[in-house]
Amino acid sequence: MQSSVQNTVHNSSGPALQIGTIAGDVVVHGRFTPDGLPQQVPPAPRGFVDRESMLSCLDSTLLGSSATPRQIAVISGLAGVGKSAVVRQWANRAADHFPGGQLYVDYAAIRTVSGTPVNDALAECLSALGVQQEHIPATLSARANLFRTRTAGTPILVVLDDVTEPAQVPPFVPNSNGSVVLVTSTDRLAELALDGAHLFTLEPLDDASGLSLLRELCGPARVLAEAQTAAKLVALCAGLPVALRVVAARLMSRPQLSIARLADELVDERTRLAAFSLRGEPLVSAVFDNAYRNLPPGAAELYRRLGMAPVRTIHAEIAAVVLDRPRPEAARLLESLVDASLVEELPGNGFAFHDLVRLHARHRAEVEDPAAEQESALERIRDHYLRKTALADRAVMGRRMRIADPAPLLAGQPDPFTGEHGRAAALDWLSEERGNLLEVLTAMAGRGWDDAVWRLSEAMLALYLNRRFLDDWIEAAEVGADSAARVGNAAAEARLRSVVSRAYTELGELDRARENLDRALVLAEQSGDPVLIASVWEFIGRFRDRVDPGGSREAYQQAIERNIEAGEERGVALATYFLGCAISSHGDQREALEILQRAQRLLLAVNDERMAGRGSISLGVAHFRHGDAEAARRELERAVRVFTKSKASYYEAEAREALATVAEHEGDLDSARENLVRVLDIRRASGAPDVEGLVAHLQRLDA
Repeated sequence: MQSSVQNTVHNSSGPALQIGTIAGDVVVHGRFTPDGLPQQVPPAPRGFVDRESMLSCLDSTLLGSSATPRQIAVISGLAGVGKSAVVRQWANRAADHFPGGQLYVDYAAIRTVSGTPVNDALAECLSALGVQQEHIPATLSARANLFRTRTAGTPILVVLDDVTEPAQVPPFVPNSNGSVVLVTSTDRLAELALDGAHLFTLEPLDDASGLSLLRELCGPARVLAEAQTAAKLVALCAGLPVALRVVAARLMSRPQLSIARLADELVDERTRLAAFSLRGEPLVSAVFDNAYRNLPPGAAELYRRLGMAPVRTIHAEIAAVVLDRPRPEAARLLESLVDASLVEELPGNGFAFHDLVRLHARHRAEVEDPAAEQESALERIRDHYLRKTALADRAVMGRRMRIADPAPLLAGQPDPFTGEHGRAAALDWLSEERGNLLEVLTAMAGRGWDDAVWRLSEAMLALYLNRRFLDDWIEAAEVGADSAARVGNAAAEARLRSVVSRAYTELGELDRARENLDRALVLAEQSGDPVLIASVWEFIGRFRDRVDPGGSREAYQQAIERNIEAGEERGVALATYFLGCAISSHGDQREALEILQRAQRLLLAVNDERMAGRGSISLGVAHFRHGDAEAARRELERAVRVFTKSKASYYEAEAREALATVAEHEGDLDSARENLVRVLDIRRASGAPDVEGLVAHLQRLDA
């Protein structure tokens, strides 16, 4: 039950205008200067922090002389992000620029189920400007004309809070130069740009500003006493001031409630929104509910579907999949969510939910959508990623050994990765989708779709073998191997465990690499597949290159012999190549060159351009070790061309680093520097842990 609240304005010579509410039931009335000019914009809320960038931007855009033409500015953004607070803060500090006063309309306070009474709001503004009730016209157009007449003399500020439609703005545009109309909205209101409006977007607070707000509201001592958990609490609020204010209110109302305990309440995504409540009222959810209710039905359906979709980055393609509708229609509905500030547009061509909005969208789906519809949408996402990742894997890796047979899955499916640039396009898609692929893989495992899980995990190897992302690789392979074990597919588990040993080895986690290889060899022999057994021996050789160089030759010979027995020409070529690499690293360069050249011929015979490119890297290194810098440069430049064209950046970096060594040895420091700069860019983009040495090397070259 809501209590009745009545407010009284004392010592005022003009009429009192009630047009908005803040902080629950506290009603804000119009304020007037002694000469009768309205000063209605409420003050900024307590604890206002940061936002200096936006405030300065508003200053430079909107503040001019009294001769400056009137300006309209729209600040849009997610519900609860603090748009109203920014506008109120700016209005207070810019008050001297508006000698005609300030008018304030809070559309949220006057909106009803039947619509927004723009006509009534305009009448209230005319009354605040001194027009007697009997002189206010009946129609909207006549009231707008009178408003322009009354505001024609002196610059005035008009703040329109929580606008939902562009048509709610034009009647309030003053007729005087130097005036400003400042609009807040969850909608971008792009149509107003046609009338010259400036469009701004307010982003959530960063963690430092969020912590400052918590200190302002709760007191610095309390926050300092639990500094680490306070930072965790702020992160869980995801930069949303409304969420931060709710948790601050909970802490202030309960002195014995620790920040750590409150943070623990927010950790579980299933109950996080409910924890942002006061007196049983889910305040953050209510803020999102308001924006959600304004969506057209199709956009609301997409909002719910995306909320339950196990993806972090949204594209029109995913919107079409979850809705099971044509892509152009889904793209239009996705744009509606962007316009409503419920989905954020990312650099490039992707979109994303704010963390708390995603939870709200998921909750709406759980409440409103039948379980069968939710399951069907998830199955479509599963099948989409299985098919497209398999197509990308085929484009990138060609005829590599696979446990899964993708042919039945891909029969009749259009292939987006064909043509001269198909391999590069496939690698780009895998890189762009790597976060989504992990989310989908984890969600599939959680639903017990184990057969689909290991198949997707195996197809994802195309990304990891070419661009690494070692932590992602390990997570995906472990999830896939566990799923293969649950369905009793020894071959699939062996494949995933043997290949992931490379990631563990590169990270220096040698015990984990050895454990996976030991298990993989047992499983491969159980499967009886000679090609798989040969592949596991090849990875054992790669591991021994690191820990037991003398023993790696035996492992590669095992792989060669098993592949010969199976008639697997590509396997023979691969094992021969790695044998040559091992000898080059630890033995005779003449023998290494002979074996690597033989491997190169075998790889070209099976049309494996990717591995032939790697062969050129190893040949270049062996030539350099043998003292032939010219031959080394020739092979390494060929490898750079191959991997730059295919966008296999991991191997491009490997080739360029070797080429830089050759160039530096020959005194060509410019070439060495150019190649190492590119290597550094690639390693940083992939999260490689060894960039400090590269930085130091470049600094030495610049000295």
